[in-house]
Amino acid sequence: MKNIIIIGTSTTSIHVFNFINEYQLYNVLGFAVDREYLKDNLFLGLPVYAIDELENIIDKKNDLLFIAMLWNKLNFDRKKTYEKLKSKGFNFANLISPTAKFRGKLIGDNCWIHDYVIVQNDAIIGTNVIMMAFTLIGAHCKIGAHCFFGAKSTVGGGCTIGEQTFVGINTTIFDDRVVGTKCIVAACTALKRDLSDYSVCKTLLESMIIKTYSRDEIESKLLFNKNVH
Repeated sequence: MKNIIIIGTSTTSIHVFNFINEYQLYNVLGFAVDREYLKDNLFLGLPVYAIDELENIIDKKNDLLFIAMLWNKLNFDRKKTYEKLKSKGFNFANLISPTAKFRGKLIGDNCWIHDYVIVQNDAIIGTNVIMMAFTLIGAHCKIGAHCFFGAKSTVGGGCTIGEQTFVGINTTIFDDRVVGTKCIVAACTALKRDLSDYSVCKTLLESMIIKTYSRDEIESKLLFNKNVH
């Protein structure tokens, strides 16, 4: 069993730790955070390291990392951390539940494919993608890097989902739709049309509202403890 270090000491890190242990996917050596956030030496009974000292702690060729971050700033925090560590030569794990049915192609790493996810044939999943429980990705879909899919989200066959896009819980995207880069498809939305880059789509009562923002402004529309507006 390979060794792994979990990046982060948040609630998400606890979920990741429990997920890895439940399915005995890897041997967790400990956790790591940026030095400025290093407050305690232990987390869940395991050591907490500064990220800048990892090169002296693990074997880059054999040991793995996993970034335990979800969707803050439209997945930007997770993307930034991934790219920084990737540039330093670290390797990343994919966490795939044994209850998932994965018939597509996973072309990247640092992906979390949660319980009862179904990825149909010939779907292509990019790097650093998170799919929460019961997500369904239809056949022949193309999912860009750094995306997040909430629980019970459904993407119909033949769809293209752009990089760094957020798809909310219980959302349905109909077949053959194209959703651009850095889009937000809010929870419980039924999307039947294409979305241009940097768009927010949500359902309000019986109406659908779509707004388009600048490339940088869109990231401010999805923050922890704030509503999409």
